[in-house]
Order: sequence, then C-alpha cells, then structure tokens
Amino acid sequence: MDELINYNGYEEFKQAVNRVLNRTVEDFVLTGYLLKQARDTDILKDSGYNDVNEFAWGEYKLDASQVSRYIRVNDKFSEGGYSPKLQEQYQGFGYAKLALMLTLPEEVVEELTPAYSKTEIQAVKEEIEEEEKITDIEVILEGQKEEQKDLGNLEKALHQIFHDEPELYKTMHETVRTTCGTKYLQEVLAPDGDKIYSTRIQGIGRIMLYMHESKDITLHMVRSGEKEFYSWDDALSYCTMITDNKDAEKAWEEVYGESFPKKEEIAPVQPKKRKESKVVKAKKPERNPTKPERNPAKSERSETKPADSETKQSDSPIKSEELPTENEEKATKTPDTTTVSAEPEEKEPEKTKETPETKTEFQQENTDETQIPGQTELTKDFPEYCPPNMNPPEQQELPEEVKPAYATRRLYISSVDADTAAEYMGKAMEKAIRNMPGVSFGVLTKESFWKEFFETEVDGEGNEIECVN
Repeated sequence: MDELINYNGYEEFKQAVNRVLNRTVEDFVLTGYLLKQARDTDILKDSGYNDVNEFAWGEYKLDASQVSRYIRVNDKFSEGGYSPKLQEQYQGFGYAKLALMLTLPEEVVEELTPAYSKTEIQAVKEEIEEEEKITDIEVILEGQKEEQKDLGNLEKALHQIFHDEPELYKTMHETVRTTCGTKYLQEVLAPDGDKIYSTRIQGIGRIMLYMHESKDITLHMVRSGEKEFYSWDDALSYCTMITDNKDAEKAWEEVYGESFPKKEEIAPVQPKKRKESKVVKAKKPERNPTKPERNPAKSERSETKPADSETKQSDSPIKSEELPTENEEKATKTPDTTTVSAEPEEKEPEKTKETPETKTEFQQENTDETQIPGQTELTKDFPEYCPPNMNPPEQQELPEEVKPAYATRRLYISSVDADTAAEYMGKAMEKAIRNMPGVSFGVLTKESFWKEFFETEVDGEGNEIECVN
C-alpha cells in the first residue's frame, strides 16, 4: 500500500488540490511553449521537417489551427507571454475557457474568474459582438432618453437594468426599505458573489457592470473600452432614491412612467429550475409593431378578391424571414435572440400538389394552373439529365425532424440512438485524447473534464464548434 501523504494544514492541502486540477491546462501552456521553441529556434534542423506545422502534424497529428491555438494560449496566459508556466490569475479556468477568452478584450478578461462557466463566458462574448454590429452614427442618431440625461453612468445603467428586470426591482425595493447596509444589496444584485449585467443605454451603447461582493463595482463602456469604478455605497444611494414609495409596483411606475408589467402565469407543473446564470444579457428593444397592424386592413380587403401584385408582396417577406440561412440560425443560439416573422398572425399555406412551394411569376398570377401550356418542365421533358432520386417539386417532402443548428454535446447525444451515440463517443474520445499529448489518463476520472466535455457546443452532426478561428 502506498504511503499516505501528510499535509501541514488546510492551505498546503488546498495547494495540492489546485496543482492537480490545473495540471491539464498547464500542460497546454507547456505544449504551446514547446511549439514556440520549435518555431523560433533551430531545434528542428536535423529533424527533416521544414517548420513547426510539419513537425506537429507528422509526429502528433496536430493541424495548423491547433498549433496556432496552443501558441496563442501561451502568448496570452503564460508568465511573461513566453513561459512554460501559467499565470497565477488564470489558474482554475481550464483550457476551453482560456481558448474562448482569447477572443475577448483584455478589459473583459481581467474581470472574469474561474467561477464563470464556459457558457457564461460565451454569453459575454455574444454581448460584445452584438454591440460591434452597431455603428457610431447609429448610436448618435438614437438620442438619449430624457429621463436619463442628468444621470451618471452607474445610475443610467441601474435605471435601465431595473426597467428591463422589474421583478429584480421589486426584490431590490423590499431589501432597501427593510434592511440597512450594502451587504444586503450585494446579496440581491450578486447573490453568488459574482455577477455581470449587460445593459444597453440609448445614445451611449452597451454597458457591462461587473459586480463582486469582495470589491468595488466595475463599469465597462463596451464601445470605448473605458472603465469606471464605483463603491457599493454609490449603488445603494441611487437604489434608495428610486424606492421612495412603499408599494414596489407603484414606485416602479413612478420612476418609469409606465404600468408595471404583468407577471406571466406559471403552469402548475414546472420542470426543474436550472441554476441562475451569472451573466444577465441586455434586453433587446421590441420590434416596431407596424407590420402586424396591417393585418386588419388585409382582413377588410379579403371580402373582395385582392390584386395579384398585393398577393406577391405579402407572401415574399414571410418566406424570407421564416426560412433563415444557416448563419442566421447560428446567430439565434441565445434565449434572448428570437426570429420574428413579418406577419405572425398569418400561417403559411399547407403544401399540396396544387400549391408548390416555389412558384414562378406566372404561376402566382394563374393560381388554377400549375404549368403554363407549352412551358418546358425539366423532370418530365428531360428525365435523362436528372438524378435518379430527383422528384418534381410537388412530390418533395420535408424531413420529419430538423435538428437545431447546434446544441451542447450532452443534448446531441441524447437526441440519437444508442448505436450512434456509442460510435460518436468513441470517435470524440479518440480525438480528445489525441489533443492531450502527455496527459495522464487519470484526467478521465475528473468531474471537471466531463462537465466541460458535455457542455461543449457542437453542430447538428455532433461536430465540435471551434471558438477560435
């Protein structure tokens, strides 16, 4: 029996645990360092390989993108940017998180802690990317809200957050009026010790509030990259100012000049509640409801036969928005991003042989005919040039089930049969082990490894989505 290891107190024991948990990511940092040595020195001169990419592929089947990722992780997260050791502040993150953090601005990275999951870090990345889609001119043209013009940046951010999260306002209202001190406000706004609020201020852009119970609040102006720092007393002072009325809902209405939104009714049986995310995403502005308002007018015209030109104008936009491209589907992977059709009240007509999915201009004008007399039809007139499985448009059927563009690996595995899942797991593990040269198989017994493995995002075929190009 192996001799037991004795530790001189808790701190020494904790350090030992940290060394084991960080071993995998440190191996990645070390691998990046060694690849940089192969790139920057003449160590490969007698190897027969021309460069580091040839060496990595020939010896370890690491492609150029993997080599680049190893090197970039070392560049950013190793001591001094060129070392086999991981910087102390990045210990505990894991390789997948660090790879994702490569794509984030430095002012964001320095606010993150190992407590944030890969999904939560991805949510922060998406918020920043959303703001990058908006030009400076568009922001200027938005103009500021009249009620926010005289507020400081922290007050503007809190004002918008409580407007978009009325239930959070009610909790804050009760806490501020029944307790004393910032400790209780911290428990509301950062219940797990860390919380990131993303909110968008009209005429200014997106603001990120990084809240930590152990230090001041950091305010990050995403567009400029500038940071401001506020105490929890500053936040408490503003919260006290907007909770003057004893009734929370009436107080909210006085602050925002709107009726307090009705809370959605909860069904009797609810699924198990998931852990609350540490990242609160900015609420997207509601779409202009002008298009749905046209429906009553269409109903009035339905008493008489509509003009053909009007029919074509109403059909085309619906199809273009109801059938997004592959890239558009990937952009809708977060809960707050939804695809809204131009006219939601109207349903797409059922497909029949008399109503093909794709109509020509003449077919739209002659709804009682499916083919213009004398018009050539490929599948009937030239069958020798068609693939054997090609059917006329009216005979094509939609697949019974369309898998989402992506999901976590756990959800993908649960969606396929046992044989497919077994084959997939074998290939996935082979790839994972191949990408961890020199790492002990003991990593397969670690809960953190499997949690990260199953939370990894994959496409509809189960292929892992690379977060770093």
